[in-house]
Amino acid sequence: MCGSVSAIGLEQQERELWPYLRERQREPGRLMALMRGVLGDTEVAAVVAVAPDGAVKPVGVLALPDTIASEITLEPGGHADDRGVRPAKVGDYDVEVLMDERPDGTPRPLVILATSWIEQYLLLYARQLWHRR
Repeated sequence: MCGSVSAIGLEQQERELWPYLRERQREPGRLMALMRGVLGDTEVAAVVAVAPDGAVKPVGVLALPDTIASEITLEPGGHADDRGVRPAKVGDYDVEVLMDERPDGTPRPLVILATSWIEQYLLLYARQLWHRR
């Protein structure tokens, strides 16, 4: 997890983006956190919301590693809605992507919002880690 100033285990770009991501994806009444994980062979950062009872809900996966960003296909002619979210595909799966701008002003995918298949994969991975202990 990552507080307002701590950033243990995060890449520099993740540290810089965390305050922005936390506010863009905030869920009222929940602690927002950034956790490390693995999807396939790629290490990723996942934005999660933590309830007071400790239940963790995945909110999205950062699209920062080139291997993750290269999997995203933005829907042609699609535009970001008022939340900055745009429809896209990852493989055959429909997803929504939180968009941001590069320094030159061109749009870039920032976070793939969690879907049921992403949640299932992340929960399955967490159960496997827990079982090993």
